[in-house]
Amino acid sequence: MAALVSDRGVVAPTLVSAHAYERDGVNAIPQAFADLLGRRLGWPVDDDILQVNVVSHTGANGWSRMARPAAFDGAVEAGRSYLLVDDFLGMGGTLANLRGHIESLGGVVLAATTLTGKPYPAKLSPTTERLLELRTRHGPELEDWWRHKFGYAFDSLTESEARYLARTADVDNVRNRLAAAEQARNHPARS
Repeated sequence: MAALVSDRGVVAPTLVSAHAYERDGVNAIPQAFADLLGRRLGWPVDDDILQVNVVSHTGANGWSRMARPAAFDGAVEAGRSYLLVDDFLGMGGTLANLRGHIESLGGVVLAATTLTGKPYPAKLSPTTERLLELRTRHGPELEDWWRHKFGYAFDSLTESEARYLARTADVDNVRNRLAAAEQARNHPARS
């Protein structure tokens, strides 16, 4: 993928969509949005980075979204700047996971844009105050368990996810709600 350089010598970021697999097929809206922005702005669009698991976030509640994080794969060019594109911002976890994939391979995420969403997840990282609130309420026990289960600490949550956890009564309640969300996905009710 060649870098696009403007007449002022500025390198345009590469647009990368949260190209999601859902229960009923591929959500093509994020990729269509990225393609449209790419054509309008004259910016390159990445087609190699893809979500590699089915999370079924459409219509899901917060516990289900956190219990089933999106995983991404695909080549990232170290040092390249990226702009993330999605259709809806529910809790921000999908964009945070996409950012994590890109940054873990040396890419630089400048920003993200969506067509619609909620206000809290617009912060893809929790505030210092929210982290303190979460860690004070639940102590190290929940964060250690979270790190073991999901592979990252609380500082990699979104503001919305951290807020959700901080407002939950206790550690057992968090674990039970996540387990129930996993069970609901693994054993959906029969119609």
